Amino acid sequence: MIKIGIIANRDKDEGLKVTSLLVKSIKDNGAEPVMADDLAKDIGEEIRNFCEEDVIKKSDIMICLGGDGTFLKCGRKIFSRRIPILGINLGNLGFLTEVDKNEIDPAIKRLVNGDYDIEERMMLETTIIRDGKEIMHDIVLNDVVISRGWMSKILHLKTYLNNQFVDLYPGDGLIISTPTGSTAYSLSAGGPIVEPDMKLIIVTPICPHLLYSRSFITTGERVLKVLVVETNCHGAMLTVDGQNGYELMGGDSIITKKSSQYLKVIRLSDRNFFDVLRSKIYDRGEKIK
Repeated sequence: MIKIGIIANRDKDEGLKVTSLLVKSIKDNGAEPVMADDLAKDIGEEIRNFCEEDVIKKSDIMICLGGDGTFLKCGRKIFSRRIPILGINLGNLGFLTEVDKNEIDPAIKRLVNGDYDIEERMMLETTIIRDGKEIMHDIVLNDVVISRGWMSKILHLKTYLNNQFVDLYPGDGLIISTPTGSTAYSLSAGGPIVEPDMKLIIVTPICPHLLYSRSFITTGERVLKVLVVETNCHGAMLTVDGQNGYELMGGDSIITKKSSQYLKVIRLSDRNFFDVLRSKIYDRGEKIK
């Protein structure tokens, strides 16, 4: 029997109504729902002394209910266990989430029957080096964002590829993104759209104080180093996937490269990437007439 783990965003599922429908569908289709005790208790399911970590360990497939933020949070927890993940969209845009809340039962039927594809999404690993020592290391699905602090002061960032100087970027910061993250913050900052199965790194300046400054794309085999030039950053930050934040200091180096880890994302739709792009971003989910 296939065990399907469930992680739900309570803020987006009022009264856990969609979660309850999901659990019923999983049971009706001959699979076993697996969830933490606090969630099970609130929807009237059996308490099994499970925490979220137990759910991840015991599941064959993971389903998260929420928006893209929920998907990123869940994906960051499960990628190392190589469990495929499916997102059910309870948010607005939901670019990472594959299934609408009104399509749950047919989606579960396909999962149970093995009628789905798996995309391996490239991830990045990023490290902060301070005074020659590693002070932070994290794995990223969407993007690494280096941004100025609370003072409205330009941040100067020297950028290198494989230790070869690229440029000095004065401005509000830099976004270093995966192809998956190319449709997130990077896109809003003027970055290019990249198909999610590519193995590339996208670097996009945030409000650059240069007329010619543009995004650039490099192969995933290169190592990107960003040096914070300022002696005083006034609270500059490095943020990963919008989930974790780390304060930066002048002289810090941020080293980012392709990770050996991948996130396995379940795909049920036969639509190509650009169909999804039009639906999710251009039309904001509304059908072209």
